[in-house]
Amino acid sequence: MNHNKHEKGQTLIIIALAAIVLIGFTALAIDGSMVFSDRRHAQNAADTAAMAGALAYARGSDLFTTAQTRATSNGYDNDTITNIVIVTVLDSPSGVCPAHTQGKDIQVDITSYVQTTFARVIGRTQVTNAVTATSRTCGSYSGPPFNGNAIVSLAPSGVGYDGTGNPYWLIEGGGIFSNSLSPNAAYCNGSATINAPSVTVVGNTNLTGCDANIGSEIEGAGQYAYSDYSSLFPRQPACDGTADESSGQWHPQAGADGSRVSLSGDMDFAPGLYCITNSPGPYHGEITGSDVTFYAMRADFEIKFDGAGNSFTAQAPTSGEYAGVLLYAAPQVDANGNLLNTQAIDLRGNGDGDIVGTIIAPSADVTMFGNSGTGAINSQIIAYQVDAGGGANIHVSYDAGDNYQVALPNTLTLLK
Repeated sequence: MNHNKHEKGQTLIIIALAAIVLIGFTALAIDGSMVFSDRRHAQNAADTAAMAGALAYARGSDLFTTAQTRATSNGYDNDTITNIVIVTVLDSPSGVCPAHTQGKDIQVDITSYVQTTFARVIGRTQVTNAVTATSRTCGSYSGPPFNGNAIVSLAPSGVGYDGTGNPYWLIEGGGIFSNSLSPNAAYCNGSATINAPSVTVVGNTNLTGCDANIGSEIEGAGQYAYSDYSSLFPRQPACDGTADESSGQWHPQAGADGSRVSLSGDMDFAPGLYCITNSPGPYHGEITGSDVTFYAMRADFEIKFDGAGNSFTAQAPTSGEYAGVLLYAAPQVDANGNLLNTQAIDLRGNGDGDIVGTIIAPSADVTMFGNSGTGAINSQIIAYQVDAGGGANIHVSYDAGDNYQVALPNTLTLLK
């Protein structure tokens, strides 16, 4: 068979094209795997640098230097020729960190330039990888919740603190805080007298309708959502035990995480954690106890002491998980994470007897009647709304050392 000379030239072209294709596949296999490996390594370097920066911030160190040092140890030294490392720090968005803590978002961006080997044949001498990682650190807090205010209303709207009527309020050791956006966030009218070191509100105060002697009034404070302060509350117990009565006193079940009991009549409690199973409503009896915490389980919990010796005289534990917590009514929240108002508590002391410990009832209307004698209520009152009942003398002498203290650790999170 005779071959045309032109056919020999076509074969050379086909071989040349095949060689280019082969080199292209080789570039894809070798250079591509090299680029992929670098990208994965760069992402790991960005992740560890972002977390190192967050940890440095939590410890009070220079986060920029720490983040860059960690990136350098992983091969990305910000020489601007083979790689660029940028560390950016921003304040965390509102609501992502617990109340009383500050948050920082640390973002590390790494751009690396990978030099190719075989891809140069097809005109690609360099491939760029760009990765990012973001970490968040929320600061720690140790101390009383809600900045140590003695009266705390968490209602987001309407009258949060209402001093209307003819009560005499004497609040010492902490001020009044209302989370409401209303122009009547803290309100009074009538012949009421209110003495408090401070009133802080999200909306506005309207205390001109009574005799209000306030050390300072602060309006326009930042509003809390439930997610902001839910971590401030103690753990809700399992209530897996049953209390029993012996020799006229109620006792918790040994080893239980809360002992269930139904309130009725005069009841004296030995030290322990008790889970209230009923909603007693108007209460005809006296509740007493020392080193006790009462946890109200019911969403519709309601207790209203009717006075005349029927009241509440108890002191919170001074140690343990529930130190400083006297009464804790389970918070009620809707499907959207909004706090509900479904409970009611009338707080009335007995003569000169003591009430010592924090009342945590974020879903309750708490009506203050004070003591019938000269005793004071040494409590921080955390409620949905707080108001007064009748012409009560309401003396709150809040000592943070006798009440609930929050201990929030630093938290570190890799966001992306």
